[in-house]
Amino acid sequence: MAASGLEELQLSRDEVDRFSRALKDEKFRQLLGEYAEEISKPENKKKYEEEITQLERERGVEVKFVHPSPGHVLKSSAGGDKKCFVNVCSNELINKPSCQAARGGGGSSDGAPGQHWALPYSLTPAREDVGPGGRRHLIYDVVFHPDTLYMADRNKRFRKMVDGVALGAVDKQLQAKLDMKNVKTLKMKYKGLPHAAVIRTPLPGGAKHTPEGEEEEEDG
Repeated sequence: MAASGLEELQLSRDEVDRFSRALKDEKFRQLLGEYAEEISKPENKKKYEEEITQLERERGVEVKFVHPSPGHVLKSSAGGDKKCFVNVCSNELINKPSCQAARGGGGSSDGAPGQHWALPYSLTPAREDVGPGGRRHLIYDVVFHPDTLYMADRNKRFRKMVDGVALGAVDKQLQAKLDMKNVKTLKMKYKGLPHAAVIRTPLPGGAKHTPEGEEEEEDG
């Protein structure tokens, strides 16, 4: 699973109180807004990523930013009542799909040869967004290699398999409790604002570090 761009913050009660008081200050809110606008500029984003990459390398960790390219969007609900969207997207950093001939007839009843697909992907944690009516919903990104989506766009059975992997990853790994019986494919290519995930891998001889992002494989 790929980690989100920011680590989960562990704040004390005092820190939470101080931050809450600061948000009530108009000047602080203005400065915070200006900072958010500044780091959202492409040139500043690139500089930020380069700085983070260098700092992590000094710690013995290789960092790669996974920027999702639009694909298609699946709509469902999580936890029984919260609307959610799964962005099925792509990035060249993810491993390519691979296929092997299934042994023993691939488990088919008639003994016909089958195929065993491996579809590597990167999965990001849920992020909350707000719709036009103020209603909150969840957004997930499941990122495959571009070749995976290329084949999915040209083969309905392969597309169904890819969507099944994406939904299964969100449901099982993130314990989202998706409504699998009511999944709809939307016409849009991406829901929300794109967020880069982070894949961390220990460098040979570097500091010991458990990777927070890795490519998982699912078999079709």
